[in-house]
Order: sequence, then structure tokens, then C-alpha cells
Amino acid sequence: MREEKKGLRSVLRRLVSTLVVAATAMTLSAFAQPSSAAEEDQDPVFIFNRICYAQVPNVQAIRDMAQRLAWKPIEGDDLKRFTAIEKPDVLQGWDVQVGVRLFRVGIVQSTPVEGMKKSFPAFADGTATSCSIVLDGGFPVSVFAKNMQVLAGKPPLTKDVPEGDFLTTTWAGGNEDIKVFLVSKANIGGQGGLLSVTVLAKGTS
Repeated sequence: MREEKKGLRSVLRRLVSTLVVAATAMTLSAFAQPSSAAEEDQDPVFIFNRICYAQVPNVQAIRDMAQRLAWKPIEGDDLKRFTAIEKPDVLQGWDVQVGVRLFRVGIVQSTPVEGMKKSFPAFADGTATSCSIVLDGGFPVSVFAKNMQVLAGKPPLTKDVPEGDFLTTTWAGGNEDIKVFLVSKANIGGQGGLLSVTVLAKGTS
């Protein structure tokens, strides 16, 4: 059990190190929007659940949503910030507007990186699929951090670990066929952050 927990922490550290780059680069003042009482009622975790958590590893479902709702594609260096993998099988991103709130959505799919293969050898021939949402500076950390805990439905593996300008909380779960990792990065300033899910699935034989 101790070795399994150590493996989970190792995988989550690698995921978090990549997401720090995406969150730092995109939660800037230029990305923030003016707030109102109506906007404050919007729940970013509901949006994260609808776009990412309920869909991954089905990247086509997210692509279909992007096309149907006319999301604006992200390209170039902004897109590359969503992953440290040199040549993933899938790397796509979009700027998304919900009401007057802005989000950045990124999906990454590849074979498991070496750290995942080492921690979970039974998944070495499978796929790792991530979906992340960068929140604009108008979302209070106190709200989405609490709601992410409700979505996870279990105690976090790590909580409020300092990572640059962010406090990172992680959850891990799954079974013998699938592993699920959740990450919530809350801006230390109290507004904005990043929510992410990664699903590690076994290959089909």
C-alpha cells in the first residue's frame, strides 16, 4: 500500500510540474474579466466536469463540443504549454467563453510517459489522456477549491502544496483497468487557477 501511494505521488508530481507552466502563463491580468453578482454564481467546477471530467478519455467528445460551440482554437507556444511531452498523439486547445467568463481548455493524449510506466507497469501499453481548464482571474479560489473536493468525493492525496504562485491539491483513484488523477491549482492571490484530470487506461488487445 505504501509503495502504491508512493507511485501515485510520483505520477502526480510529474503532472503538476507540467500544469504549473500552463497555469502561470495563462492566469494573467489580460485574461481576467470584470465580475458581477451573476457571474459569481457560475461554478467553474461544473464547467470542468461537463467539458473534461465527464468526457476523458473520449477526446472526440470534447472535439465535437468545441466544433458545435465554435470555440476558438489555441495554437503555437500557448498550446505547447499544456504539456511537456515532445510529440503527443493529441494536443489541442481552445479559448472558451461561458457567459462573460473566459476559460482555456487543453487536451493531451499520448502513450504513458516513463514515470507512469514505472509506477503502473500494467498500463505501459495503454494511453494517458489529460484535459485541463485554466480559469480566469474572476473565480474565487474558496469556491472552486471546495467544489473540487465535492467532485472528487474522497480525501486528497496532497493538499495545498506550494508550487510557485499556486497551492496544489491532488486526488488519485481508479481500479485495475483505469487510473484517475485530479489536480486543482489555486492562485495564492485568491482568484483563478487551473483544474485538470488525467486518465490512464489500459491498451486494448
